[in-house]
Amino acid sequence: MEIEVSSVVNLGLVSMTKLFRVRFFGTFTVSAPDGSDVTPKGNKVRGLLALLCEADDMRRGRRWLAATLWSDRSADQANGSLRQALTDVRNALGKNSDVMAADRVDVWLDKERIETDLTDASPFRTEGREFLEGLDIRDEAFNDWLRDARARYAAEGLAEPVRPTGSSRSISIRAALSESGSPAARIAGLVIADEVAQTLENSLSAVRLSGGRRCGAMDSADVEVRCDVAEDGERSVVFLRIESSKDGRILFSGHRSLRGTASEALSAETVTGLVHSASSRLIHSLPRALKLDRPEVAALGYSSLGLSRLSTFTAEGFSDAHDHFEKAFETDRNSVFLAWRAFVRMAQLVEGVDGDRLAWIDEIEEVTQQAVRDASGNGLTLALVSLTRIMLEDELEGPAQLAQQAIQMSGNSLFAQQTLALAHSATGDVNRAYALSRACQIADPADELGHLWSLYHALVCIAAGRLDEARLSAARSATLAPSFVAPRRQLVALCAHAGDLGAARSHLRELARLEADFTLDRYLNDDRYPNLTLRKAGLIKPLRDAPLED
Repeated sequence: MEIEVSSVVNLGLVSMTKLFRVRFFGTFTVSAPDGSDVTPKGNKVRGLLALLCEADDMRRGRRWLAATLWSDRSADQANGSLRQALTDVRNALGKNSDVMAADRVDVWLDKERIETDLTDASPFRTEGREFLEGLDIRDEAFNDWLRDARARYAAEGLAEPVRPTGSSRSISIRAALSESGSPAARIAGLVIADEVAQTLENSLSAVRLSGGRRCGAMDSADVEVRCDVAEDGERSVVFLRIESSKDGRILFSGHRSLRGTASEALSAETVTGLVHSASSRLIHSLPRALKLDRPEVAALGYSSLGLSRLSTFTAEGFSDAHDHFEKAFETDRNSVFLAWRAFVRMAQLVEGVDGDRLAWIDEIEEVTQQAVRDASGNGLTLALVSLTRIMLEDELEGPAQLAQQAIQMSGNSLFAQQTLALAHSATGDVNRAYALSRACQIADPADELGHLWSLYHALVCIAAGRLDEARLSAARSATLAPSFVAPRRQLVALCAHAGDLGAARSHLRELARLEADFTLDRYLNDDRYPNLTLRKAGLIKPLRDAPLED
């Protein structure tokens, strides 16, 4: 997020303004008198502050605010959301929260302490930027106000350009043709290298350059991907290497040995897993290999931190991950960072993390809509949005169609395949779901989210009635991430069904340790408890008569 530092330098001395500065043109930002950024998080909270600051007297009625930001809710729900949003604004303002006040009728700001960029005379207005650029709120009433405001300021001569839809900068990646092997082996190697480049293109702001030899400085890439395929009788060895074009540093190297020819290697699950593993490693190694003063590289660094914190599946990890993905998007407006941000919010909801659940649901709706609009052929974005909606037990046909689109865009993406497997499982096509999910397991993807892969396969296996395989996959997930609650929810019922009551009781004890409000009664009888797949499979009801308590 851009921070407006309200200071001027004159003969080596810095003088601070006594006013808040609110920027409407470009990214909406609020700067405190000391120059610090106090812009609240959450689009609706920012929208609330924008509605107040835009009014001539910086005063609005409570009913009007609630009806403009939460027009699809009942009056009681809208007023409750408004109260929470006002609290969020005060928290963001911190020691300066007295600049805002409210009574039972109105909410207002101290206009004598605030200056905005809404007039031509504003000393800090940015020319050529859109009014409230990028502030996307899923509410028809707010969008009506926003359209009217944009038209009004455009008519007054304030420029309103076309909103940019993505980053103009990219990390360049070249899939290079191998210089050894048979023609078939060389072509197979180039196809595999290009799959790595395509996967990276979906995961970060990257562009693929044409293959072949480098022809000079203007044609050089940041990263070169090379894959050699060696055939030896009935077996082939695939060796993948990725290096920095700048200094030749090896960023990834790995190989797979498999039965079949070089051509058959193109459809092998193990090679797909190698491609995924290489791409996942690059997300973490590239920020160290390239210059962080490039916005697309800095954003990738934030994304790397976000994925690492997400993998902990703890309340603190979720919070940190959300902040990192938010910073990634603010640095480089790539739809995949929005999709990851929504995914984190979904995980917080599913795992029962304390917080404003209504605000999180609002954020997911806003962010996923924007991500889909801006995806522009990005299969990973669509897969993440689809998965987010499926796990929230939303209407399933729409997310299933998104998953199918993701596969069409990125046919060899394991994330898209696993998402489509879950979509098929959720819509009742359990055999197709199992085939896809099993292929992902054979691929053996190596990344920090391995416990998620195993959990998702366990869920697909439960729906397909493959309970022994589900138990093994859930146990693998729990081993990979001991603080991860979700697999233990499955293991209680799966172990009990297999006759291992001792293991079922052990997992119950772990649930009680990991979930502050856990009770056996909730697990067995509360339809809101997140064990829907087990309930649909008929595995919860028999437990009500089982001796599970010590």
